[in-house]
Amino acid sequence: MKLTTDFIRAAVEGKTADGREITALQIQQMAASYNPEVYNARIWPEHIRGIMPDGLFKALGDVVQVKAEAIKEGALKSKMALYVKIEPHPDLITMVRSGQKVHLSIEMQDNFPSANGTHGAYLVGLGVTDSPASLGTGLMHFSAQHRTESRFSEPVELVQFAKPDLSNLELPAELQSFNGLMEHFKTELADVRTERDQLREQLNTIKAQFQQQLTTEREQFNQQLAAKDDEIESLKQQIPADGYNWRKLFRGDEDKAHVVGKGWR
Repeated sequence: MKLTTDFIRAAVEGKTADGREITALQIQQMAASYNPEVYNARIWPEHIRGIMPDGLFKALGDVVQVKAEAIKEGALKSKMALYVKIEPHPDLITMVRSGQKVHLSIEMQDNFPSANGTHGAYLVGLGVTDSPASLGTGLMHFSAQHRTESRFSEPVELVQFAKPDLSNLELPAELQSFNGLMEHFKTELADVRTERDQLREQLNTIKAQFQQQLTTEREQFNQQLAAKDDEIESLKQQIPADGYNWRKLFRGDEDKAHVVGKGWR
């Protein structure tokens, strides 16, 4: 048995948060024209349509009924609002239970051909989001407490839900594939972390080797420098001290005059 919610407020006439405008006439046209047999509006995460049935952006449910009604109280009193009943996918229920994607956001197409040949605004889809464009959208809640029937509702109502018997629950293939994909990502992430740790260890080893080599080469250089200093000091010791009696410089022609005077040629 599929879960069908109570009516949830999905849009309100007037300016939207992003500057667009929804008119009361468009809301009334969507309510009057919606027919799942003509065009079924599906629910998408953040309006993103996935191409794989077991992908991250698969459809999360269907719109089964739409109505237009003026808001009776509160800050938006007398504003025309669009209310929808939906059949949520189990994944959407899980999201809402965890406090994620709790607002609805409509996908409206103007000048849509209806079954009776007229044209007007039509609800072609819903997005589940945490940042809706329309003001005054209802906040979905889901609980697993006992009640005659299970439902979502707006936060102004305290709602309880039927607790299903999960003893013989078998996960659908889509959810199994999703879980398998998550397990695959977890394994890949663990492998990446292992490779990161190995690379970090290799880098630390290379760093230690480089530092050791640098220390060794620095010590060798210091030793060579000390040896040069010793050699310089040894050479300095060979330089004569001040007052040393140097031998007279002999140029080779000192006795020439003496020899010539004696008749030598």
